[in-house]
Amino acid sequence: MKVICAGLSRTGTTSMARALEILGFKVYDYKDHAEFHGQEWLAIYLKGKNPDFASMYKDVDAVTDLPPAFWFQEMSESFPDAKVILTVRDSEEVWLKSYTKLNDTLRNLNGSGFFTKLFIKRWSRHSMYYTLADVVDIAAMGSLKTESAPLFRKKYREHNERVQAVIPKERLLVYNLKQGWEPLCKFLGCEIPREDFPWVNAGQSLLLAQLAKRRQEFAIKFLFIVISLFVILLAVCYNIYF
Repeated sequence: MKVICAGLSRTGTTSMARALEILGFKVYDYKDHAEFHGQEWLAIYLKGKNPDFASMYKDVDAVTDLPPAFWFQEMSESFPDAKVILTVRDSEEVWLKSYTKLNDTLRNLNGSGFFTKLFIKRWSRHSMYYTLADVVDIAAMGSLKTESAPLFRKKYREHNERVQAVIPKERLLVYNLKQGWEPLCKFLGCEIPREDFPWVNAGQSLLLAQLAKRRQEFAIKFLFIVISLFVILLAVCYNIYF
């Protein structure tokens, strides 16, 4: 492990992951934590398992987003040579607006119906994404309710203060993605790439597109199940009466 990104969700974590990939790092973002280590993270949060980050992330160069951001201190102890980047927004209010919008989208699936929510959250191949998200967000932010804005603001402030209090200054970069390549590359000792700094997932567009795709997948599968059940029912009725 070379880089631990300690910024909370909605501080540019997806763009940060892409930037590190451009610089040549193997990066795990939230989707990777859920896909490759989801069960291990749930065991840590819900079953009292002691984390073994050195083993879980032995082949990874960098991590971004939750849950590692919440465990930044323990991860930095597991990888004492890793540098830590605290991604931040322009202000608490800017971050809060972005986070509450994401939180509302995740919890309500952008207006999806009950069966769509149930399917995506519990039965589909994406279920770990949402199961883990609920667990880590409660731990990091204290609530899943969008109305808990004052709590979210407090958690954001306290997290950022704690990172800066715990991590030695020589290992830490407090970084707003608007600063571009220069401070990031200087901190990591990398050459500045020729391509522009990446901006990913702006305004939840990526997430909303993913949710729309998943709702479409569900609609197709649900229609297939209904048609199959109807055919089976017709076959049973035919055998009974004929």
